[in-house]
Amino acid sequence: MSIAPRRKRSYRHVSQELEASLKDIYGDDQNLDLTTIERRHHSRFTSFLFRLVGFLFLLALVSWGGFLWWQSSGVSEPSQPLEIKIEAPEKIISGASTCFTVRYENIGRVPIAALAMSLNLPETFEIKETKPVAEENNHWLMSPLGAGSDGSVNICGIFRSNLPASEKIQAIFTYRPANFSSDFQDIVGETLNIDQSVVSLEISGPKEIIVGDQTTYTAKIKNTDSEKIENLRLRAILPESFTFVSSQPEVAEVGSIFWNLASLEPGAEQIIEFTGSFTSSASGLIPMVVEVGFINSEETFIKQTEVQTETNILGGELSFQLFVNGSDQNQTADLGGRLRMSLSFANQSKEVLKDLIFTLNLDGLGKDLPLNFTDSDLSGGVKSGNSVYWGKKELPTLASLEPDTQGTIDFFLIIDGYLDPEETDTITAQIQAEIGKTGSIESDRTITSNPITIQFNSDTALNTEARYYDDEGLPVGSGPLPPRVGETTTYRIFWHLENSLHNLKNITISSTLPSDVSWTDNIQASDGSITYNTTTRQIVWIIDDLVKEKTSILAWFDLAIAPTTGDVGSFFHLVNPTTFEATDTTTKDLLHSSTDALTTALPNDDLAAGKGVVE
Repeated sequence: MSIAPRRKRSYRHVSQELEASLKDIYGDDQNLDLTTIERRHHSRFTSFLFRLVGFLFLLALVSWGGFLWWQSSGVSEPSQPLEIKIEAPEKIISGASTCFTVRYENIGRVPIAALAMSLNLPETFEIKETKPVAEENNHWLMSPLGAGSDGSVNICGIFRSNLPASEKIQAIFTYRPANFSSDFQDIVGETLNIDQSVVSLEISGPKEIIVGDQTTYTAKIKNTDSEKIENLRLRAILPESFTFVSSQPEVAEVGSIFWNLASLEPGAEQIIEFTGSFTSSASGLIPMVVEVGFINSEETFIKQTEVQTETNILGGELSFQLFVNGSDQNQTADLGGRLRMSLSFANQSKEVLKDLIFTLNLDGLGKDLPLNFTDSDLSGGVKSGNSVYWGKKELPTLASLEPDTQGTIDFFLIIDGYLDPEETDTITAQIQAEIGKTGSIESDRTITSNPITIQFNSDTALNTEARYYDDEGLPVGSGPLPPRVGETTTYRIFWHLENSLHNLKNITISSTLPSDVSWTDNIQASDGSITYNTTTRQIVWIIDDLVKEKTSILAWFDLAIAPTTGDVGSFFHLVNPTTFEATDTTTKDLLHSSTDALTTALPNDDLAAGKGVVE
């Protein structure tokens, strides 16, 4: 078998075959020529987009490079172009003129187009002068401030502060740079410490004194400043055991221990002397304190300095003390009650004390005393005006009191149940003792005890009653009268509160209902509100505040009963005892009282009298 030789194909032929094969694979109806490569043309929009991106990229590179150069060159705009500081003296004296300055500077490269400052100052600072003058309420509008420019505001005035003091001043700047459309704000503050005053104060008094002997203390006030000072007040803080008698000049107000000085010239001094004596309870070293300060338009005392001196109190031959209701302290009492008083005394000397006289002085500050001396027990004492005294005639023991001998006088005073307009609601009680002789030596010494102030609580009175008819004779109840078994009768309960001496607050009047009495929910109150608790069966009338000018308030509510055979022949129990509580805003005491339970007896209802027994 012979093999025929392979026939050699031409290049052109192969090329045509390859083209035919590619057409079979990739061919479409468009008869594309795949033997050549053609450049594809993009749209105009795409070309524009490529160019824009390139331009922005180039611009970002330039901007970032410029920023880095700006930063490295040190010419960037500061974050706070306005620099502010407050310059004040290191030492400020209360009552003396002082000045401080608020300085500001534009440290930026951009002008400040709008600039304003507000100044917050303590109430203790009185402005005398400012440069420039403020617009109003410590507010300044400044001119535009160029780059590198500065300015200042100078404020002069006087601090009158309670010493020692730390006073704060605050400057608030509102500004707008020329290249901004919004405002910025910077706040700078400064604390000023003040511990000195233009007023100096001294006090002098005895180093030693015997109880009961009168003595004088001297206070000296001086203006150490070069300018006149005004509106000063000196106050004496007296020990409880010191009884004030008089002063030169006189005190500013009766019952007060202070003196007002309208003005004091530069370098001038003012001397104030006050006289008094120590009571029988005083002993040992006792400080006498005075203080001086300014008085503002609201009569507030602004303390500048305080000084004191000490006096050694030597015990006297006679000691005595007054107690009221078991206490030697100030206290309160109820109208209609009693003041139980006790005077204890003792001879502490080695000599016989003769011809003693004890006097109880009662002071009502110029008003009548609400005391019933006629029914009081004065333990032999003799009333004279607003005083009661005991001498050797009334109490023989006082004729001669041996050494180390002691005694007691017990007595009581009855307080009236109400106050007339001309009567006082406050009484001060104090014992005064006089010694005729110490041994064989005549004596004219007078000694006093510590005063005790008694303040009377408000004259509250709660009245409760049940009614079927009112005062006009009109029925406020309903149903059969007398009440009958199996039938319903209603009654009206009245609560009436009176008060006229002091204001009251937190007033509560309450009671409870027996289990066989029904609440009708028919209520009325002139003030406050009435509530009823169905679980506890408690009725409560609450009034937050009651002024003394409103002397009477009233509330009422209706109750219903349906008696059973077990109630026949007796009065029906309507309301349990009623209690009253309130706070006296003057004495701060919590007031209490109560009234009896109410029944169908109706003692205050004339038309229903004798018709309360269940039939």
